[in-house]
Amino acid sequence: MEPTLEQVIEIIQENFGPYRKPIDGNSRVEEDLHICGDDGIDLLEACEQAFIISFDTEDNSFRNRFSLAEDEYLFTGEGLDLFGICRFVDWLRGIPKPVIRDITVSKLHRVIVEAVREQTKQD
Repeated sequence: MEPTLEQVIEIIQENFGPYRKPIDGNSRVEEDLHICGDDGIDLLEACEQAFIISFDTEDNSFRNRFSLAEDEYLFTGEGLDLFGICRFVDWLRGIPKPVIRDITVSKLHRVIVEAVREQTKQD
């Protein structure tokens, strides 16, 4: 049985508490729900446990599953850089600014469904 969007929303609410606004498929994980950094990793791990899947397998990598380029990430870091010193040092060293791909809850749901389909075929 494939996971539903409502089940994914339920996992978010169970792990991060109730939100002032209702969560739907168009809710952005970082911008709207304020899930970033370690909390974002916790969300992905909760989804893996709930649906008995892995986002990173031999057949399909995490980056491929979420369509991430080399300099793209799902969540911003939780570090504090008040004066932009770290970003300035990265700029001096030629390190490009990371791009954050803020996914929607429906995108997360689609990735979970694809992983469930893929991994149940292998069993």
